[in-house]
Amino acid sequence: MKYKFLSLLALGAASAASAQVLNVTSDITSDTTWGASETDVVLEGQIFVKNDATLTILPGTIVRGQPRSTALGDPGSLIITKAGRIIADGDAENPIVFTTAAIDNGGDNIPDGDGSLLLPWTSGDTFYDADPINSPLPVLAAGSIDGSSGVDDRANVELWGGLIVLGNAPTNLGVDGNVLAGIGNIEGLPATADSEYGGPIANDDSGILRYVSVRHGGEVLGSANEINGITLGGVGYGTTVEFCEVYMNWDDGFEWFGGTVNGNNLIASFTGDDNFDGDQGWIGQVQFALAVMAYNGVGSSGGDEAFEFDGDDAPDLNEDLDGNPAPLANYTFANFTIVGGTGSTGYVAADTDPNLGRITLRNGYSGQLYNGYIVNPKANVFSISTGNPVVLDTITVKSGATLGTIPGNVTQSNIVTNGAGLIGEDAGAVGGLNPRPIASGFPLPAGITSSLVLGDQFETVSYVGAFDTSTARTLWTTGWTAMSASGILVD
Repeated sequence: MKYKFLSLLALGAASAASAQVLNVTSDITSDTTWGASETDVVLEGQIFVKNDATLTILPGTIVRGQPRSTALGDPGSLIITKAGRIIADGDAENPIVFTTAAIDNGGDNIPDGDGSLLLPWTSGDTFYDADPINSPLPVLAAGSIDGSSGVDDRANVELWGGLIVLGNAPTNLGVDGNVLAGIGNIEGLPATADSEYGGPIANDDSGILRYVSVRHGGEVLGSANEINGITLGGVGYGTTVEFCEVYMNWDDGFEWFGGTVNGNNLIASFTGDDNFDGDQGWIGQVQFALAVMAYNGVGSSGGDEAFEFDGDDAPDLNEDLDGNPAPLANYTFANFTIVGGTGSTGYVAADTDPNLGRITLRNGYSGQLYNGYIVNPKANVFSISTGNPVVLDTITVKSGATLGTIPGNVTQSNIVTNGAGLIGEDAGAVGGLNPRPIASGFPLPAGITSSLVLGDQFETVSYVGAFDTSTARTLWTTGWTAMSASGILVD
């Protein structure tokens, strides 16, 4: 069988909480539904959806990956292969949450285990993240702290693997040995047929991710080989990715490896590396994105860029007759808010990385950034080294921030540097982050300019940033995100 329910004997002996747990021990190779008769699903290792199977995860289901352990080895992860689909279609009242299956039987708010090797969940154990929908884990666990590196060893990250979706859409990967142009193996997994991504199908459909929250992941499998919160490799524009959150991840929040998928209403907070990372010829559009920088020095580097956008960073490139990478990266972010650190609960003292909260455009990136609102970057707002066309239009920066050098290949307009800031800017204080711009004290631009060719999923708005200044509209993060449920993000 591809998975197993607890036996009747085990059900009789298990606690009530354990009685609704489904253990998944092998790959999904036929159409399968999770959540019809269980509230929690535990991934016992790397689980691949393949063989043209569709995995449906019902609203309100909690999917838990086992942590790395002596007993199990590699952590639990869910991988949708090129030959599989996922329908994770939650709603604001019943999000689908991916989190850890680490345990806390002692009730001391620390995962049971020794260092990086934690104890896996078995029937009757108490989940460390016991009620993720209503009471998310905090940024930090109890326990010790190592301040010397600027990275807090109490951070609730690297407690399982992550969510990986692979598709057949184009990338600009080149020919490397026996690897076909445009096809690679995703980072964070062994190089097998199940980890391949990329191909010729621009409108490839990998399914739906809607009202999905991915938390506390990012297990490291080797040097520069970490699992991101949500990884999208060669995913096509037939796929729906909207209202998705990555909260507390060891490495990047969202990372696109080529592909053509669009997205909207995405939030990445407290990630150890970049919040949003684009690579390998991605062609797509995202509207309404919130990046909240790590304030306790979490994860792989204590936090890095808000946006790290590359175009042709692969070691080998597929090129056209003129020697240009094919496809040439071109992706747009519209209506985004970037929140850096501030105040006594801002960046940890030992963390001097000037990249924190920065937008980096390099390695052949081309694209457009529209209607952005940026507060409290560590140093410069922009680091731009690509020579390809870039458009920066209608971006407001809080007064006092330094833009950095903007080269001649960048078309810029409506750049406002005297923004008054956000209503609440300190993500380190519970109840301190209100991401709406202060409505007075600076001119509000008239919205996305007519020069932008909008895709069907874009909404024309009259404000900068990810959120309307009017409180008549509820924040789109309310209720279903860990940031909202924990009381960090408020309205």
